Amino acid sequence: MAMEIKKAAVIGAGVMGGGIAAHIANAGIPVTLLDIVPKGAEDRSAVAEGAVERMLKMQPAPFMSRRVAKLITPGNIEDHLDTLADCDWIVEAVLENPKVKQDLYARLEKVK
Repeated sequence: MAMEIKKAAVIGAGVMGGGIAAHIANAGIPVTLLDIVPKGAEDRSAVAEGAVERMLKMQPAPFMSRRVAKLITPGNIEDHLDTLADCDWIVEAVLENPKVKQDLYARLEKVK
């Protein structure tokens, strides 16, 4: 039996992570998109918010319609990691650095 995915998350709001989040949203699934907090940033979720804004401007856009972009909730891993506790599927798309990935998975284990 297939598992129903009602809520998803993507950690890493780069080209790949943003694209994955867009396609999850295209499927009608709410998705949280998290990334790092930029040093000295007033807007702690600026990276993920910027990813959504860039995707809305892309031609061709990764969204089937502009409406589905609203299914993406941008955030950051420092303030919003705990919101992933009720996610059915979490996709990791962070920097290809084993230490970064190991640290992230250790933090996720505490949430899930």
